[in-house]
Amino acid sequence: MPNRTKVLIVGGSLGGLVLAILLERAGIEYWVLEQSVLVRPIGSVIALSPLVLPLMEQLGLLEEIKRLSKPVAGLTFLRDDLSTIGRIVFNDNNRGMDHQKRYGSYDQTLPHPDLYNLLLTHIPPERVKRGKRLVNFKQTETEVTVRCSDGTFYAAEILVGADGAASTVRTSLYRQMKDVKLLPRADMEPEKYKHVCLIGVTNPLSLKRYPDLGLRFSTFKIVLNRNSPYMCWFIPIPGHRCAWLVSRALDESVVVNSGNSDSSEWGREAIEEMSKSVRHLICPAGGTVGELIDCTPREVMAKVMLEDRHFKTWFHGRTVLLGDACHRSAPFTGKGANESILDAAVLASLIYDMPSSNQQEIHMLLKKYAQTRSPITKKVVDQSGKVGALLVNRSWTGSLLRTLIFSLQNTWKYRTEVDKMHLHRYQASFLPFVPDRGAIPRLPQTPSANVIHKDWKKEQERKEQQRQSVLGTILDFPAVAL
Repeated sequence: MPNRTKVLIVGGSLGGLVLAILLERAGIEYWVLEQSVLVRPIGSVIALSPLVLPLMEQLGLLEEIKRLSKPVAGLTFLRDDLSTIGRIVFNDNNRGMDHQKRYGSYDQTLPHPDLYNLLLTHIPPERVKRGKRLVNFKQTETEVTVRCSDGTFYAAEILVGADGAASTVRTSLYRQMKDVKLLPRADMEPEKYKHVCLIGVTNPLSLKRYPDLGLRFSTFKIVLNRNSPYMCWFIPIPGHRCAWLVSRALDESVVVNSGNSDSSEWGREAIEEMSKSVRHLICPAGGTVGELIDCTPREVMAKVMLEDRHFKTWFHGRTVLLGDACHRSAPFTGKGANESILDAAVLASLIYDMPSSNQQEIHMLLKKYAQTRSPITKKVVDQSGKVGALLVNRSWTGSLLRTLIFSLQNTWKYRTEVDKMHLHRYQASFLPFVPDRGAIPRLPQTPSANVIHKDWKKEQERKEQQRQSVLGTILDFPAVAL
């Protein structure tokens, strides 16, 4: 029997779009409600790890992702005189740490807008409703109803908050729970941020000036400034371009309130102000950060505020949170987007196997989702906080700890810890599993009792041919005078 559950996804985040693709493949009715009318191509970069690439292959997206991305060779940490502090290598088989051989694939890095646009092409346009800013929602025993600022209403059996770190769904859900004294004290803590980042993606650059951009593999280079609170990242991406990031750790976390949460803090003027303050910094690839800024279109630059935080409450009633809405981390470990995608895989699989959409079944489903994902993402957030603290620690103890960690790379213990971080390579349980190609097997996963056997590449080609045929018929149809 087909699953008759209807799902509302609030927010077109990467996790939200992957969930939409999964529901599309599962034949489950859904809508994506996105508050923005136009897509703004923010210049950030995504590193898709071996944790999510099997899922991308399962969905028929892997070849397209590889075409848009570069495999990652590792990370090189530098002092501000460009001397090397240490390296973390992903493709060195001599040291026994080759990600493709151990986990089935290398990490793939690509610009956020490119991945976003790719995901959108696999979602029917009519399923994405733009200009839909959530005002509030109401839950009953049988459904949840969303009211948008334009006066429209949408109803479904499940509401998914995939609307990012400043989630409106989470805010509304927590307010409802607080009113009936169900919200844990930890989730009542005010929103804060500890890191301020300026990000961008350059236009194509000279290979003579930046030879790293012409290499097959992308090596992330990071400058840790000894006499400055700033940290600079240089990330080669396809098209002889560079994604860059300059972050500053604040001395104290800043509480987000109406005085600092408007566009004045991260609007165009704020971007220009921070750009001026970091121009003099040493670029990890040589020269200055100012040279990269001058080669970056202003419309793809952004200033963002970040804080590592893991929420205890992931669901209530028929509403559930996904991705940054319930666990967010600074970009120093590169795992935030990957964990959001894995959230989507687990949630979609559970929805597919749900026998009915009554309140009890919904509660059991969402509870299992939180129990599966929350402990894992808690470790990721905690690890991100520790890595961030270590990287910005400019004292002699911080330098000593970094040296010690780099020296452990060739040890059995280091490889064992990295292996543990790559065990949860989830796939959608309702689609045929792709082979496990790594020497380190992923954790066992039970397939759905009703696996959908369909060649999605052929299905996409069939739909495109059908669309072209319909379009040709329309163009050839003689005009009728009215």
